[in-house]
Amino acid sequence: MFETVKRYRRGIAVLVATVVWSAAAGAQSTRPAPAGPDLQGLWDFTMRAGDRMSPGFFALGPVGQNWAGSITMYLTNTLAIPVLTVSGDSVRMVVASREGDVVFRARLSQDGQSMEGIVDYHGGARLPMVATRRAQPVVPR
Repeated sequence: MFETVKRYRRGIAVLVATVVWSAAAGAQSTRPAPAGPDLQGLWDFTMRAGDRMSPGFFALGPVGQNWAGSITMYLTNTLAIPVLTVSGDSVRMVVASREGDVVFRARLSQDGQSMEGIVDYHGGARLPMVATRRAQPVVPR
């Protein structure tokens, strides 16, 4: 139980850091970006649960030399993504939930604009999910 609370607090800390980072997105950083493809931004996703589609979005940004963020499912709530790793075109995203970690393993498209894979829930459920990078808004200067 203590480990779950510790993981939950760490996830919340990452979420807060990501939100603070997002507010300062226009500022230059002296830290090197994570290696590999640039995943920063908003991604819309759809997960299939039987006959039902579960939509939402996740926000990703660099935290140190890694990626982290938050995921919002329109039918439930927002959760922290404390760990996201990329190796070649393979993406592994860990979502911290009260019931235990949920893991999304996916393949990133060649143009880096979409990813498709499987969500492994605690308890053994495996659900397909597709995510597409949201277009960057044009900000007038």
